[in-house]
Amino acid sequence: MTEHAKDPNGPGRSQSPDIHQVARLLGAEIVSDAQHGVWEDDAFCDWWFEESRERPHPRRRSTDADARQRGQGFMLRALANAHRVRRHRGDPPWMSPRVNGRVAQVLRPATADHAAPLVDLGVAAGSGRELWDELVDRWLEVPRELPAAAYVALRIVGDSMEPLMHTGDTVLVRLGAEVVVGAIVVARKPEDGYVCKRVRAVQKTRVELASLHPGRPVITIPRDPSLIVGTVAAIWCPHDNH
Repeated sequence: MTEHAKDPNGPGRSQSPDIHQVARLLGAEIVSDAQHGVWEDDAFCDWWFEESRERPHPRRRSTDADARQRGQGFMLRALANAHRVRRHRGDPPWMSPRVNGRVAQVLRPATADHAAPLVDLGVAAGSGRELWDELVDRWLEVPRELPAAAYVALRIVGDSMEPLMHTGDTVLVRLGAEVVVGAIVVARKPEDGYVCKRVRAVQKTRVELASLHPGRPVITIPRDPSLIVGTVAAIWCPHDNH
């Protein structure tokens, strides 16, 4: 027969479990698993990010830099998982193009080679310029684990998608007009260039796009397939040490 732990305050009575200890154990199990379903909840991810910024150090209040250093690696994996993006450290796998020209001209042969033409067009800029007319001199080799499809590679400009993306990062965009809440897309603002944002809401006549960086205004564009370049499938972060 198994002997129960005794309560020091009363002989013969079983000791009740510490609810706080149970909560800590459950919490540790959840946050140690970047594939846990809780990371599909945008509200939870937002809360976790803010909580990690505010959590105090045992002897002094943590600075933002301290909080990022302690939790950034896991937080970034969780964010990428929540937004269905593959995140890679270092530079992308570049390859020399077998065809030179503008994006519209090289897209088909690049797709046949399971590659994506790189567009040196700031995703957050480019007003008055068409992505498809940009000249290409480098291709990105699409990872084999990604499905065969048409892709383009773009460089990130700006800090609106931090901490998941930074200026200088390269994103691989799977072309297509489908928009799914929670996904990260590249879209064109009419008369105002291209942006990389998270899909916040999809309504009958419009799409709401939001930044990951707090405090940025929501962008609204018409629900027009011609304004959606595609969905971000992967990110390469050359500065990333996590």
